Amino acid sequence: MPSLKKIRNRIILYSVLMSLGFAVYYLLLTEEARHSLKDARATVKDSYHKMSDVIQNATGVVMEEAEEYLPNREATIEQWKNIGF
Repeated sequence: MPSLKKIRNRIILYSVLMSLGFAVYYLLLTEEARHSLKDARATVKDSYHKMSDVIQNATGVVMEEAEEYLPNREATIEQWKNIGF
């Protein structure tokens, strides 16, 4: 178990790093550079979601919820209501 000093030092280190990151972002970068970073972030996020969807569809992990796939769904919901849930 890490000692309290190690935990405290990590918190201080992360706080300093975050402060430096904000300072660099707001003070040293131009508006164009900030816009470019935001575009890059959006591109990475979109790519991640697209790849995630492709992988899930290829492996069959995702099952779209539709009534025709769950014929007993209404009966199950009704049974849960009857027992008080």
